[in-house]
Amino acid sequence: MKEKSAIVSVASVTRPRHGALHRARRSVLLLLGFYNIRLHTGIMRYAREADWVLDDTYVRNGMPPLGWRGDGILTLVAHVKDIEALRQYPKLPLVDFSKGWISDSTPEEYRASGIGRPRVYYDNERIGQLAAEHFLERAFKHVAYLNCGNYWMEVERIPSFRRTLEAAGCHYHEIAYHQCFSRNPTGPLRSHQQAHEWLVKSLRELPKPLGIAASTDDLACRLLRACDDADLSVPEQVAVLGCDDNPTVCDYALVPLSSVDVDWERIGYEGAELLDRLMDGKRGPRTPILIPPKGVVTRLSTHVLAVPDVAIARAVLFIWEHYPDAIGTPEVAAAAGLSRRTLERGFLKHLGQSVNHEIAQVRVERAKQLLLETKLKAHEVARQCGFSDVVHLSKAFHRLTGSRPSHFRRQQQQAISRIN
Repeated sequence: MKEKSAIVSVASVTRPRHGALHRARRSVLLLLGFYNIRLHTGIMRYAREADWVLDDTYVRNGMPPLGWRGDGILTLVAHVKDIEALRQYPKLPLVDFSKGWISDSTPEEYRASGIGRPRVYYDNERIGQLAAEHFLERAFKHVAYLNCGNYWMEVERIPSFRRTLEAAGCHYHEIAYHQCFSRNPTGPLRSHQQAHEWLVKSLRELPKPLGIAASTDDLACRLLRACDDADLSVPEQVAVLGCDDNPTVCDYALVPLSSVDVDWERIGYEGAELLDRLMDGKRGPRTPILIPPKGVVTRLSTHVLAVPDVAIARAVLFIWEHYPDAIGTPEVAAAAGLSRRTLERGFLKHLGQSVNHEIAQVRVERAKQLLLETKLKAHEVARQCGFSDVVHLSKAFHRLTGSRPSHFRRQQQQAISRIN
């Protein structure tokens, strides 16, 4: 007699039905004011580990799901409508990824309701400092910030950005782009056109070479278009730095855009993990959890050295691109088409340091990045950064940072643990 075959669904094998022995899957609403691919990736990574059900209806169509009943909410308030949507779920645990509720542009009634909410977001002061350091490393003497009046970003970023620049003797300029809109009663299309024309005129009048930072990648793309209309070359005359490192924006901009990676993925993961604790009935933190930026992702828009001597700039670019190789002053001089003596004089004049110091500095900066972002052994870090062995890495690292590689890695890991 032929046996009957049994048809069993994959779902019934891989996931048991909920019952007395299994906790019901938690349902979490993504009530986010805008879509951010890296933020979503971090949230999804935690949701997969925690076996959550996610609802991103609001992100896709701007409307909260009809009749949704769940366990918690992850939100990013970017507009009053986001706060109105949240009012439908007054008693659910919530974690917010912004300071939008408490910005000066938000009506007082909403501002009060946002105070004290559990928050996880980027460290604005460190972002401002990192952006300034990026331009200082490229020897810019004139650096500007495109101020768009975005309260929960620029109120903290600009002071840190300016302080870092001026402490290094750099001239700070502020482009008051937000005033074009606050003073302009015309319709949105005409208002934006007038603001663009004003920005083109302002860029032409500012000193060159000039570095400019913007609070988002989208705003940095506006700068790139304005530079193009002003007949200013990027990065030779104006270097542009965005923020968020959105690959769909940065990699396909008019000029591939350098950007501060604020570590949105970790922000999403940490926020989701915090929400899980709140849904377990645990108390949230009294102060926001600030996630430090990962660093600057350098693309063509800032891949330049702001010195008037083209040969010296060529020499520095050679070092940036060939630091893992066995290079020294002779190789750099040959690449720049200069004698060793002329090269050394040029470095002292324009950078205030020797060729060997620049090589060591670039290698140590790369070593710091690898120590933070990977689990590579010290000898592997040394090899990838152009040091002949661990001893040479350790000596250069200590000379330039005052710390040993192992101690630096341990300190940074402890700092991250305290944040978590």
